Formats: sequence, structure tokens, C-alpha cells
Amino acid sequence: MPIMNSSHNKWYLISIFIVIIIIFIIVIIIKSITQTQTQQTIPSPTPNRASTPTLIPLRFTGGDISQDLPPDVKVFSQQKTELRRKTPLQFSFGDISFDYREDAFILALKEPKDVSQIAFNAWLEQTYPAIPVDQFSIIN
Repeated sequence: MPIMNSSHNKWYLISIFIVIIIIFIIVIIIKSITQTQTQQTIPSPTPNRASTPTLIPLRFTGGDISQDLPPDVKVFSQQKTELRRKTPLQFSFGDISFDYREDAFILALKEPKDVSQIAFNAWLEQTYPAIPVDQFSIIN
């Protein structure tokens, strides 16, 4: 085997280096072309184009907005809302709170329970006559 001299070694190294640079440049060009094509396929919104919303007609739900509630229902609703906003309350006959999950008042009567029940019924009839007793869950 013949031994290569140093000038031949230099030319081999230079030629290998040039081939590597050419391959590197080709890879970069191919990569930039594919990125450009990918970016061109993605539609971009045009800010100047006016879009018109699709209007969906409202369906009739069966309720009449102009219809008034019966007076007893209206008074019940107003009194229940007023009492609910005041809770929790403490009285001599017991404590009143409101359970939003059950949509009911919670009444914890104090001892003696029978006397407290009578006092509560009198208070309810005098203060909130439109709220029936069945709106209260009595706990022991």
C-alpha cells in the first residue's frame, strides 16, 4: 500500500468538508421549503372580511312575559325571599337557617319543643303569613 503524502490528505479533507457543507445547505433548503408550504396551507383570518352572524329564531317556551302572577303567589315569593335574605336568625323559640340545596328553611327548636313550636307558629303567622309551615324542616 502506498503511503499518501500530506498534500493528498489535505485535498481529501477539504473535499470531505465541502461535501458535508453542501449536504448541510441542502438539508436547510429542504427544511425551509417544507415550512413555507405548511404555513401556506393554514388559512389565516382576514380582518377586513365582514362576517354576518346566523340568527336563530327564538322558540315559544309557553310562558307569557306580560302575564302577572296571582297575588298570593307573588306575596309568598316576596316573603320567602325576604326571610331567606335575613337568615340565619336566632329567636327564643329556636334558630332559623336556609338550605339552598333543598330550597327550604331549617328550624332548630329549643326546649321545651312543644312550647317553642307554638311560639314559632305564632311568630310565622304574625310576621310571614304567606309562608306555610311546610316550608320549614324541623330538626331536633
